[in-house]
Amino acid sequence: MQIPFVTYFAEYLGFFIAFFANLTLIHLILTRTRHNFGSYKYLMLWFAGFSLWYSIIDILTQPAMHSYLNSYIVFCASWFKYDVFMAPIIITSYCTSYGLTLVLLAIHFVYRHIAIIHPNQIHWFKYPRALVWPSLFIVIAVFWWCNVYFLLGSNETFNSYLNETIFENYEERIERLSYIGPLYFIVGDDGGIEVQWKSCLGMINVYCIAITTLVTIISLGYAVFKKMQSVNDMVAEKTRALQKQLFHALVLQTIVPIIFMYTPTTILFICPIIGVELGVIANMTSICLALYPALDPLVVMYFIKDYRIYLMKKLNFTKSVSSTTRITSITKNEEEII
Repeated sequence: MQIPFVTYFAEYLGFFIAFFANLTLIHLILTRTRHNFGSYKYLMLWFAGFSLWYSIIDILTQPAMHSYLNSYIVFCASWFKYDVFMAPIIITSYCTSYGLTLVLLAIHFVYRHIAIIHPNQIHWFKYPRALVWPSLFIVIAVFWWCNVYFLLGSNETFNSYLNETIFENYEERIERLSYIGPLYFIVGDDGGIEVQWKSCLGMINVYCIAITTLVTIISLGYAVFKKMQSVNDMVAEKTRALQKQLFHALVLQTIVPIIFMYTPTTILFICPIIGVELGVIANMTSICLALYPALDPLVVMYFIKDYRIYLMKKLNFTKSVSSTTRITSITKNEEEII
C-alpha cells in the first residue's frame, strides 16, 4: 500500500489555495487597510505571512502519518524523504510550524480580548511593548523545535517497533525515513509495560502548549463574543451591521481551527495512549492540517468589508458590489475592535 492519493491531492490543493489566498491577503493588508485598523493590521500581516510559510513547508514535507499500537509518527514523504540532511530539518520544521500556528491564533485572540474588553491596555500591541509578542513567538519556536528534534526523533528502539508495519503499509524501510513522533510505551510478551520516558516528556511539552492555546482561544473568544453581544444592544443602528460581521468572523475563526487543527491532532495524540490503532487512517490529520492555511485567509477576506468589496470589483461582481452599502464611520474604540 502507498500513501493514499487523497492525502497528496489535499496537500497540493491546500498549498495552491493557501499560497495565492495568503499572497492576496497580504496585498490587501498592505494596500487596502484603513489607518483606523491600528496594530491589528500588523497582526493580520504576521498571521498571513506565517500561513504562507506553513503552506510552503507543508508541501516541502508532504507529511504522511501512521499510528501503530502505542505510537504514531509523522514522516517526510516528499522528494526530500531520503535526504539525510534536509529531511530531518524539514519534518522538524513542519511540526514546529504546526505548534507556532496555534500560538499565533492565541495571540490573535489576546488582541481581540484586549481591544474589545480592555481597550485601555491596547498599548501591549503598540511599539515598544508589542515586541513582547514576537519575542515570545521566537522563544516558543526554539523550544518546540528542540523538543521535537531531540525528544521525539527517530531511534533504534522506535525503528524496530515500526519497521514491519511501515514496510507493510508503505513499502518503505523505516531506517531510511525521517520521522517525528512518540512511542509512549511498549507492552512485552509477558504483559509488562516499558514506558518510553523520553517520548512521554516530549509529548507533555506539546500537550502543555496545545492545551494552553486552546483554553486561551475558547475562553477569550467566548468573553469577546459575550461582550460584543451586550454592546450590540446599545450601539446605534448604523454600527449593527459591523458588529454582525465581527460576530460571524469571530465564530468562524474559533470553529475552523478547532475542526481542522485541534480535533484531528487530539485524536492522533490520544489514540496510541488508549491502544486504538489508526494505521493509515491517521493521514486524515495530514489532510486537515494541509487545508487549514487555505481556509483562514478566505474567512478574513470575506468578513472585512473593504477587502470583500475590492475583490468583488476585481472579479467584476458589479451587481453585488452596487448592492453593498458603504461602510459607516465608527468610533475609535470600535475601530480597535476590527
